[in-house]
Amino acid sequence: MLLLVLAVVTNVYLFRSSGDRVSVVRVARDVALGHKITQADLDRVRVAVVPGVTVIPGHQLQQVVGQRAAVGLRQGTLLAASQLTTGQSPPAGRALVAVPLKAGAMPPGLAAGWGVRVVFTFGNQGQEPVTGAAQGRAQSTVLRDVAAVVDEVSGPDAEGAMTVSLIVPDADSSAVARQAAAGLVVLVVTERRG
Repeated sequence: MLLLVLAVVTNVYLFRSSGDRVSVVRVARDVALGHKITQADLDRVRVAVVPGVTVIPGHQLQQVVGQRAAVGLRQGTLLAASQLTTGQSPPAGRALVAVPLKAGAMPPGLAAGWGVRVVFTFGNQGQEPVTGAAQGRAQSTVLRDVAAVVDEVSGPDAEGAMTVSLIVPDADSSAVARQAAAGLVVLVVTERRG
């Protein structure tokens, strides 16, 4: 009998607590760091919210559209104001560079928001890094690794190549673009995020 009473009380509690659900904004599909958020990126869901958990109420969904993702957003997560920014992308002093990469030139699973180091390499035939001007080997090897953040990963294409959009310091953007165009770049992950 005690077990039956306990089951009834539990069911009543669960039924009543289900009424405490509120409408909140949820991420409907992955959104890369810095991308402008569209209506299609979001939806509303009713959930029970624990005190202290920050969420955006469902009625504010339209206010979120047009803002940018301050971090990489994953499908199915509840959205919080701290994950949004109205700032420009890329930020001042940074540039967005597309880097085509073949298999083996980047770690598997690379995702938006990850910190990487762009490493300049020599080609298969001893090809030197591209510096934009004819220089000797001693001068051309002064290229240093560049810290970057992954903005987006797309591909593979028909040949298995991936394209990684990187946010790099503006001063290094030309060197990264030249080396990437020559196929002399590999990426090393320095920080996984998300």
